Amino acid sequence: MLAKPVPLSNETHKDLKILPKFSLEAVNGRHVAPLMLQEFVAAAPFFPIFFLKNQDNSGYNAVAVYGLKEQQNLFVENDTYTGGYLPASIRTYPFTLAQASDEQLVLCVNEQAENVSRTEGQPMFNEDGSNTEFFEGVNKFFRDYIDSNTVSRNIVKQMEEMDLFKADGLQYTDAAGNQHRLDGFFVINREKFDALSDEQFLSLRKFGVLPAIYAHFSSLDRIGALIQKLPVTAA
Repeated sequence: MLAKPVPLSNETHKDLKILPKFSLEAVNGRHVAPLMLQEFVAAAPFFPIFFLKNQDNSGYNAVAVYGLKEQQNLFVENDTYTGGYLPASIRTYPFTLAQASDEQLVLCVNEQAENVSRTEGQPMFNEDGSNTEFFEGVNKFFRDYIDSNTVSRNIVKQMEEMDLFKADGLQYTDAAGNQHRLDGFFVINREKFDALSDEQFLSLRKFGVLPAIYAHFSSLDRIGALIQKLPVTAA
């Protein structure tokens, strides 16, 4: 995980390079990963998609569920990520954004990440301190991500205004026969969705969100596959 992000600087990081490999640090210890509505169709075949309430109760955020308890990722096996789809929020590693002010975001990097080097890989800056093409590609990825995430959050807010979310604790029985329940998860209420007025339904179709909603419903079938990944010794 991005433990120590620092602002990216063409002075401090003039020789910083990024190795072309996926880092397990980005997924180790994650039991959920942020997901945008635009990713639901691609993500649904691999893991359950739920919604979590923001800590300040200001709305909901979608997440891919990787594990059935905190710090458990059942899609990391033998030092390999087996999740199939990699959420955009994880693909940004070792980079992240930090809020410098109300209107300004700063690109940061985890200098200790295993895919960061000072000797080999894609350089972030040219010898004269200007941005490399690779740096501009990272910048574009974040710009696109911010735009897509803003659209996703706005649509989720409209769905909340339609009262489409309901609490749904994730219940399961592990391989040892023990009963468990994870509270705090929310799903789209299928009954309320099916009962939407024509106007409400058409507004969701206008936003192009219907495929994502149906993908969310189908993703819930992946809970069984997730349970099967639990170690036999699970308590």
